[in-house]
Amino acid sequence: MAQLVVEKRYSITLDSGEAYNMDANSTVENVGEAVKRDVKVPTSEVTILLIGAAPAAGQLTGIKFFVVQNNDTTNFAIIRLEDTGGHTVDLKLEPGQSMDLFNDKVSVDETGGAFSAFSDIDTISATADTADVVLTTFAGQSC
Repeated sequence: MAQLVVEKRYSITLDSGEAYNMDANSTVENVGEAVKRDVKVPTSEVTILLIGAAPAAGQLTGIKFFVVQNNDTTNFAIIRLEDTGGHTVDLKLEPGQSMDLFNDKVSVDETGGAFSAFSDIDTISATADTADVVLTTFAGQSC
């Protein structure tokens, strides 16, 4: 089995000269399959990853990790996570930024109620802001 090694370093020095650093390192074990691709995303919503219970073309059966990077220098992208019940969560991905997910679980409650349970993300889609963007996606699943 393959493993994904994630090594990130965050560093900031304020105008006062005070510096903060943080290392965020982790390992994702037992990755059986990985897919990396560049996706041209228009200003209308397109699916960038399907997650299903049974393998199908272009689908993963649960994710061990999902990384998306906005390669555009001007326009943001909206990343939408949809669960099996049709609930959605939208995240803004600024130009040049990336985001990581390390499982396919989400909990959505429109009323702000107490946590009850996680559901599975089954679709990840994207929409560009004012002009097409290219997103790089990188995802992996266990065997």
